[in-house]
This record gives sequence, C-alpha cells and structure tokens, in this order.
Amino acid sequence: MSSLGQANAAPPSGNVGSSAERILRFALNENALILLVLLIVACGLLSPNFLSPQNIANLADQLPIFAILAAGQLIVILTAGIDLSVGSVLALCAFFAAALSHHGLLPAIVVPVLVGGGVGLLNGMGAALTRVPPFIITLAMLSIARGFALQAAAWYNGGSITGSGAAPVSASRDFGFQFVSSGSIFGLPIAALIAIGVFAAIAYFLRYEPFGRHVYAVGGNESAALLLGVNVKRVKIFVYAISGMLAGLAGVLYASREGSAPPTAAGGYELDAITAVVVGGALLTGGVGTVRGTVIGLLIVRILPNIFNLLGLDPAWQQVARGGVLIAVVLMQIPMAAANARRKTSPSPAGKL
Repeated sequence: MSSLGQANAAPPSGNVGSSAERILRFALNENALILLVLLIVACGLLSPNFLSPQNIANLADQLPIFAILAAGQLIVILTAGIDLSVGSVLALCAFFAAALSHHGLLPAIVVPVLVGGGVGLLNGMGAALTRVPPFIITLAMLSIARGFALQAAAWYNGGSITGSGAAPVSASRDFGFQFVSSGSIFGLPIAALIAIGVFAAIAYFLRYEPFGRHVYAVGGNESAALLLGVNVKRVKIFVYAISGMLAGLAGVLYASREGSAPPTAAGGYELDAITAVVVGGALLTGGVGTVRGTVIGLLIVRILPNIFNLLGLDPAWQQVARGGVLIAVVLMQIPMAAANARRKTSPSPAGKL
C-alpha cells in the first residue's frame, strides 16, 4: 500500500499522535525560544516597567557588547573549546581604545582589534599545539591579560598599582569616537548594527563556507575531521583568533560607551557569553549550536539581570541565579551531550563524518 493510502487508512487517533509528536519535537527543538517567550510574559507581569520604552532602550544599549563576545564564544564552543579570557581581553583592548582615541578614530579601532586577535592567536596555538586543555590555556590568559590591563593603566596614568587598582583611562570626548557606541544611522544605533553585522558574518561562514563546515566537523568528531583532510590545528587557531578579535571590538564599544577604560572592567562577562551560547542550545562538547540559538540565549541571559534590578533583587542573589540557570541548562543537555560523546568515540570510516 502506498504511503498516501496508509495515511488515508490511518485512524484519527494516529493523526492525534502524530500531532503530539510534532508538538513535542517542536518543544524540544525550540525550548530556548519557548523559554524566552515565557520569560518576557512573566517579566511583563512582574514589573510594569519591564516593557516600557525606557527599559527596552536600556536593554538594547547593553546588548551589543555581550552579543559580540557571545558570537566569538559560539565558534570556539562549536570546536569543543572554551574561551575564559574574553572579559580580560576586552578590558585590555578597551585600554588601547581609550588611550588611542585621542589620536584618531582609526587607530582606536584597529589597534585594539589586532591586540585582541594576537591574544586569541596565542590561545589558539596553546589549544591546538599542546595537550593542555583550552580551559586551562584561556584561564591562564584571563589572569595574564587582566594583569597587563592593570599595569598598562597604571603606566599610562604615570602612577602605580595600589590596593584599589589602577585609575581608569579616560577616552576622548571627540564626536567620532563617541559615535561608535552612541551614534545612529537611519534611527538604528551603530553599536547594534555592528553586533548584527558580526552575527550575520558568523552565520554566513558557518552555513555557506568550508571553514564553517570544518568548525562543526572538528567539534562533532575530530578524528573523522582528520580523516576527511581537515586541518584541525588551523581551525582551532583561527576560531580563538576570531574570538580574540571580537573581544577587542567589544573593548572599543565599551570604551566608547563608558568614556573610560577601567582595568577591572568586564569582570564576569565571559560567564555571560558562555551562558548565552549554552542556553541557546550549543553543547559544550562541541559540534552543536547555531547563531539563532545564541541570539535567543543572549536575550534570556540579559533579560534576567534586568528584571532582577527592576524587582530590587540583591546583586549577590543575581549572581546565584545566573549560575543556577547555567547549571540547569547544562543538566538538561546531558542526554544530547552523551549521544554526541558516543558519536565522537565511535569509529568513523574514511570519507564519513
């Protein structure tokens, strides 16, 4: 009997079961989107100010920096890596952006991005060319970059580091540098356009370019990727370099937005970036994740502290809640992560992923 005949002969209960399966599959595949919708509804009910134009504008003002960091973190996590250094790299690059903003817009943008790329390159070389786990490599770089940021700020201000740290480096008040974060084109904020452009570029390369397929291949099954001729080491070096460059770009936006570059800036930003990627459906074991999911995860992660502030929740409990969200999402991913791990360890014939 043809499939059409079988469908026609099926009892109504079969259609109901099929619909239930589709709903369940949609709920599993779109759990982050469902969580975002429920969160927005709940926040709107809990606080009348949540959906106010002023609060939405405040959220939109904060998102671009975290969005750029999350975009870089996504491609690193897709290779089964992690970059814990992005917050410190942002602070270091913000110093260069603020210091060089007095000498023109171009050096204030180009130099920080190159510095961030250089730090990311070192992370990538450490992760690709040694047996040291990326967690340890980037954790060490977190400390190194933060130390350089503190020392650079102290040197620039002609002083020394005290118990309270180095003084912030003031950025130029020139319209051109401020325009990077506060300006707009056709009513759209420049910072938001930059973040959208970064996400669009990452999405394009992951979907349509060989490099993107290689990123997924390395994270999905590194042994199979090697059999297919993928240069695994080069892919790893590139993704960390890109993450560093994006952290440098975020540093430029931070210095432009705040008007200064305190060396203690962006503490904990790496946790928000990682949480956004994981909440958006990416697996820390690599090979699974999308730009769309990361955007949804980013909105969830940034809405939570916003509603906590509106409700007057103590900052200490905000930290507890944000960490709890990350643990809960990772626990929910255990079945998928286990299946992904089995696929990685299973033998793969040449020519197949």
